[in-house]
Amino acid sequence: MKALFRNTFFLFYILFLGGCSTFPKQDMSHQKIPASVKLPFEAPAPTLSELNADLVFSALVGEIATQQGDYELAYVHQLKTAMLAGDATAAERATRIAVQLKRNDLALQALKLWIKLAPNNLTGRQGAVTLYLDAGETELAFEQMEAILAISKASGENGFVPVMAVLSKYKGRDLAMDLMQRFRSAHPDDPEAGYALSLMSLIWRDYPRAESDIRMVIADWPDWSKGLILLSRLRKLQGDGEGAVLELERALMRMPDEVSLNSALARLLVELNEYEKGYRQFQKVHRLAPEDADALYSLGVLAVQLKMAGEARGHFKRLLKMGSHVDDSAYYLGRIEEQDGNTEEAIDWYKRVTAGDFRFEALARVAQVQADSGNFREALDWVRNLRVQIPDQSVQLYLMEARILAEHGSADEVLSVYASALEAHHEDDDLLYARGLYAAEIGRMDIVEADLRRVIEHNPNNADALNALGYTFADRSIRFEEARALITRALELKPDSPAILDSMGWLEFRLGNMEEAVSFLKRAFAILPDGEIGAHLGEVLWMMGDSAGAETIWQQILDKDPGSKHVIETRSRLKR
Repeated sequence: MKALFRNTFFLFYILFLGGCSTFPKQDMSHQKIPASVKLPFEAPAPTLSELNADLVFSALVGEIATQQGDYELAYVHQLKTAMLAGDATAAERATRIAVQLKRNDLALQALKLWIKLAPNNLTGRQGAVTLYLDAGETELAFEQMEAILAISKASGENGFVPVMAVLSKYKGRDLAMDLMQRFRSAHPDDPEAGYALSLMSLIWRDYPRAESDIRMVIADWPDWSKGLILLSRLRKLQGDGEGAVLELERALMRMPDEVSLNSALARLLVELNEYEKGYRQFQKVHRLAPEDADALYSLGVLAVQLKMAGEARGHFKRLLKMGSHVDDSAYYLGRIEEQDGNTEEAIDWYKRVTAGDFRFEALARVAQVQADSGNFREALDWVRNLRVQIPDQSVQLYLMEARILAEHGSADEVLSVYASALEAHHEDDDLLYARGLYAAEIGRMDIVEADLRRVIEHNPNNADALNALGYTFADRSIRFEEARALITRALELKPDSPAILDSMGWLEFRLGNMEEAVSFLKRAFAILPDGEIGAHLGEVLWMMGDSAGAETIWQQILDKDPGSKHVIETRSRLKR
């Protein structure tokens, strides 16, 4: 046994010199506290002068027991390791193991050692709040809250929020609220205390209480922009968008050049779909803070939304010069050039998107632009290469290849792609659903029914698949009873879906129930006035003798989309 210990000691000593994580140096970098900051609590001097057999044995057993799931044994030896080595990490592990075992008594024992060894560790202090509350030691919990505040303030951070974060998750909400109110009262000269109290009610979705608390803060600090912005947000959360705007506008009358207030108002206007007002407000923010890249980016996105291509182009190019939002700007510049018909420029911008949320969409747009400009074989090669480069987007790229071939190739080619895709991604619902819809377009009812039924079998609550199969039966005037059952079930799942309402309206039309058809189709059109729904509604009105009503609907669609194939086909067929 002594020989075994000697060998183990030697091996462990080598690992330790190589940086073994069992005895890490005290490291609080994860708390983002600079080394130059003088923290409020003095950490004890290291107690480990040299390794010994007891320590090595305890550390090894603790690690092995943890890996093997023997948590009771792991706790004993992790805690012993912490005591022998003065190691805070081992104490932390022992604490977490005890919590996992639901042994709060053991957790508190380990936690006290953890805090003793690492008194400025915020994670340990936050855990102590919860454990002391569970143990009924409210005063000790409050002491930990004050410690969190002191540590945070020493590093220039807001200490009220980490306290609030712990209390907001505590199971006893009444106790948590009482403690947070007491905490605020203990710091009456700091508005952040009342702000954190309001945030806790916001997290609990008690918006009236949150508003009451932040109004108390604003009463003492009427020009504190942070509190005013939170008040506006709370009005918005309670459904009072107009009131939310009014709060910020009142504040801006007193502080017209306050950037944070102007930015908050700009974002709020966009949330309320007031895009033109939002654009003008962001222009003001840009004038006040010309280096604010986020405001400039918002201007660019809004300019695209408002179809102001020239302005959008200018905003995004300025961002590129600033070196900010580079990939997103390249994506939007690609969209602008594509909309203007500048194919090569669009592709060039899209290819510059190398990261970010728009990377895949930009690369996919390259293929679509190539296909739309007549180079569809080149587009197919691009998509197939992407499938190798980005395997996690394989399904979407198969779908794109199928769409390109549906527009520019043959039905056999499209079906061949779907077959390859389903071989690579067996029984994938997205592929089955897409192939089912395409099969309906080319009249392959055998594929339609087989694929959509497999999707429904995988997920009986797939409203889109239920609707697609039901609509196909209705559109082809077959199996009306089954079509009604399918569409009715889909409508139960998505009662406000314009596509499903359209399907039910079309079914009623096929059955000769004109009034019911019009009712469903008008509801669908009110939600989504697109070409297909408009074509259906117009046809029903036409067949009921209301040709003027039909023309009004069709013209409404054509004014927005002169090339609407659904309206053009329906109109020409009925006028023959």
